[in-house]
Amino acid sequence: MSEWVPVIIIALVIGLVLGPVMWLKPNRRDRQLADMRSRAARAGITVQIQALPAPAGRGTAAVYSHPWRDRKGLQVGWSLQRQRVAHELNFAGCWDWGSARAAPQSAWHHLHQLLEKVPVDTDAVVATDVGLGIQWRETGGGQAFAKLLSALAEFSPLIEGVIRKPSPARPPVD
Repeated sequence: MSEWVPVIIIALVIGLVLGPVMWLKPNRRDRQLADMRSRAARAGITVQIQALPAPAGRGTAAVYSHPWRDRKGLQVGWSLQRQRVAHELNFAGCWDWGSARAAPQSAWHHLHQLLEKVPVDTDAVVATDVGLGIQWRETGGGQAFAKLLSALAEFSPLIEGVIRKPSPARPPVD
């Protein structure tokens, strides 16, 4: 029995050392998220973790933002949020404005089309100074990720083109 005591102590020490190391090792989901976010960054998309909109409950989700080509003169600061209940008074089914400010009506047609193409676990579409963003829970794997990138690439330039404030008229020069 006394000859097993050192072996048991060594096994316990190894377990005490390897246990915390295994906790720090990223799991499969963490590796998938890191890969998607890295691919998004290579495509010029910024990723930020933000609080979920109130109708979605508590927690956070990633916002994938396609940068504007020219940030000057854009009417931003609006968001569309998935609501708990689809209602005919909403902007589109279960989507409604998340703030008192709505997107310019010139963008509504494109926004309706965009909402049809986003992944099913999208919680919000936001227009900020950074760009057009989609808040997404990052589920659905590679197919949903490709759908998200495609939707951003297609609709960000279209929406940018129609939310630009008109240039002020210049007075005639004498």
